[in-house]
Amino acid sequence: MTVFVTQYTPHANFTELNKYSDNVVFLTDKEYKPEPTVPRFNNIVDVEIKSKMEHYIPGEDYIVTTGSAIPNVLAGMMLARKKGPHKILKWNNYTKQYELFLIRTN
Repeated sequence: MTVFVTQYTPHANFTELNKYSDNVVFLTDKEYKPEPTVPRFNNIVDVEIKSKMEHYIPGEDYIVTTGSAIPNVLAGMMLARKKGPHKILKWNNYTKQYELFLIRTN
């Protein structure tokens, strides 16, 4: 079981994710750039996210959305292609814990 975090953000504390898995994968630590940009920069970020998401198993692994909206959208598009329940962890600032949500795309 793996926790996939859409984007590494240096100010966030991700230690609570170890309650769900010892294997935490950050899909990217880069920020998308508005167009026009350095040739292929955003494509490199796309490839990084997509290659890591290939290992995602619906119903077993977890997704945590953080950082910029664009990596979150890309990860969501990839989840929609993989049928099954998706375990989404959302941080609750009040309880200081992650809350589990199940999203079904089939």
